[in-house]
Amino acid sequence: MSRLLNPSYHIRVFKFNNLKVEEVIESFRKKGARPYEVQKESDLDLELTIESLLASNYGSYIYLLKFKGDRTFISAFPKEIKERHWPKPTNFIARDENGLKRFLLRELSRKSLFFIEVPTMLIWTVVWLLIWQYFESYPLGSILLFFLGFILNDFAQIFEYFVLGYCKE
Repeated sequence: MSRLLNPSYHIRVFKFNNLKVEEVIESFRKKGARPYEVQKESDLDLELTIESLLASNYGSYIYLLKFKGDRTFISAFPKEIKERHWPKPTNFIARDENGLKRFLLRELSRKSLFFIEVPTMLIWTVVWLLIWQYFESYPLGSILLFFLGFILNDFAQIFEYFVLGYCKE
């Protein structure tokens, strides 16, 4: 998918439940990345943190590191960073800085999550209404939907990418 869409940013969301914060942060620093903690006190602080990350323009790989105890770190680096003992990250791609900012706000702020998820729900509502209308006209369409289901998912992801600015890789 990322080869087809040629994204500007590759986002990796790690959820470290069993590893120590210091151990992971030190591993990032040894590789040359500079992760810094995100303070979730107010949306203004959060937007300033995201803006400073975008202004640094340190790389096309953005790392969101989530730990137990609601601690979150963010980092940018020019290449992919991974370790064998780390959990597998959730991968996303962002088209541009606006898509990246929208994604990070969605991940870090509950209030922004609501406003950013509404367009996604509208996209899926339109897709389901079109499918529902098709089934009313052609009852045997369920067989076609079974075979084309994976293609419809890819089209929905591409649509999200162009409307929202980001999607799952």
